[in-house]
This record gives sequence, structure tokens and C-alpha cells, in this order.
Amino acid sequence: MRAEFREDAQFLADRIETRAPVESKTTSAVMETPWMRTVEYALKRSPESASDKFGQRYRDMAAVESFASFQPVHLDMAERNAQEHKCLAEAIYYEARSEAVLGQIAVAEVVLNRVKDYRYPDTVCDVVFQGSERTTGCQFSFTCDGQMDRFPARGRLWERAQTVAAHVMMDMNKPLTGSATHYHTDYVDPVWNKHLIHTRTIGTHIFYRFPRGKEWVQVRQRTERAT
Repeated sequence: MRAEFREDAQFLADRIETRAPVESKTTSAVMETPWMRTVEYALKRSPESASDKFGQRYRDMAAVESFASFQPVHLDMAERNAQEHKCLAEAIYYEARSEAVLGQIAVAEVVLNRVKDYRYPDTVCDVVFQGSERTTGCQFSFTCDGQMDRFPARGRLWERAQTVAAHVMMDMNKPLTGSATHYHTDYVDPVWNKHLIHTRTIGTHIFYRFPRGKEWVQVRQRTERAT
């Protein structure tokens, strides 16, 4: 169905651009919708045969304009956005499915903060799965420890993770983590947190960001004292 829609979209977009007559041979379900038939009719009509040329041309162009803003590239964008949404929902599910909604939003926010940070990849999926090809050293442990195979995402918690992901991707939440790019659970104390600035604790996760300005000196001194 998606391939047929892409083909039909390109076909009609080309005709709209050139104002060429439509001689569609497609039999896809997409072209059989009343809306598509209206557009096809509008493109095939000959205004010269109309008794009221202005009125019929107005109706024809209204039908065409309802489609003209869509381009096949928009379908590519929609597919990429859907994949980004899935990756973010997976991060929420495997990293924070037992957390309250605020805790899940905070984890999602860290992913998006990394997307904005030059030190990390620039897409959600690349951030989430960074290092996943290794058995150790992945940025999010669920991507390389087999969790996704052993415990497929499903059920009510998966549905909630998808909802939270959509909420955050649409920028509907207020910032919670103080620009955090890192977090860990409160029952571990990793070495790397000594090099970062603590921002907030939400649920069972402790959040951190990179130092700024003079904070680098403070972090260096703190690290030296610890050693």
C-alpha cells in the first residue's frame, strides 16, 4: 500500500506541476478514494468546454490545491519521523518503563538533548543505538545486552512509552533535567559521573550535564581529590 501511495503521489505531483492531463492506469485503493477521484477529475477537465469558465476553473483549482501542498518527499519525512518515534519509545520502555511519567519524560529528554549536542549523533535512532554493535560500551545498555530480544516491547507499558515519546518529540513538555545528557540509577555510582555536573534526581534516575566555563576547573579539582 505504501509503495502504491508513493507512486500515485509522484504521478499526481508531476501532473500538478506541469498541468498535464491525467491518464491514470493505477488501480490502487488510494486512487479509488473520492478525494483522489476529485483531484483526478479536476486535472482532466477542459475549462474551455465550460459554460461558466470562471466558476468551474475555481472549483477545479480548489481540488488541485488541496493536493498541491503534498510532495512525495513528505512521505519520506513521515517515515523517518515514525522511525525516530519508535527509537525514542524503545529507549523510554527499556530504560524507564517502571518510572512515573515524569521519569520517562526525563529519560526521553536526555536522548533529545544528545541529539542537539555536537558530541553525539544528530538523530534519535543514532543516539539511542550508538555503540550497539559492541557487546560492551553501548550508550544505552538495552541496545547491546539482549533485552530487546528477551523482552519484546508490548502491552500497556509499551503503549504508554509510545505516548510519552510522541509528547516529547512534539516539544509539549517543560524541560525537566537541566540540559542533562547523562543519567544513571540511584543504586550505582559510575566513575564517569565525577566528571559531570549533577542537575536533578527524578524517580530512581540521577541526571548530569557537561561542565561549562569555570565548572571544568571545579570538576578537575574534584577528580584530583578523589584520586
